[in-house]
Amino acid sequence: MLALAAGCGGGAEESERDRAIAAAQDAYAEARAQGVDFAAGPCLGVVSEGWVADVAHDPRRAVDDRPENQCEAYRSGEADHFVELDPDGELIRAE
Repeated sequence: MLALAAGCGGGAEESERDRAIAAAQDAYAEARAQGVDFAAGPCLGVVSEGWVADVAHDPRRAVDDRPENQCEAYRSGEADHFVELDPDGELIRAE
């Protein structure tokens, strides 16, 4: 079992990514409860140290590339990683 986990890229980085994804999903749920419109692909903010959450479309649309719809913390280099969720809250990618 241990060999399988090591072979799958487990470790601290993976758990950090998993925590960021969970935090992004929490931020999404909170925004949805507040009535946020996800059509424009808004930034959900910093969700973990070095990680932001952003709503985007899959496939991407022009609205996703507008700076006002992207996380400033990522664009400025304050955060090095991002979690993208689609407008339904499903994971697109996390890097």
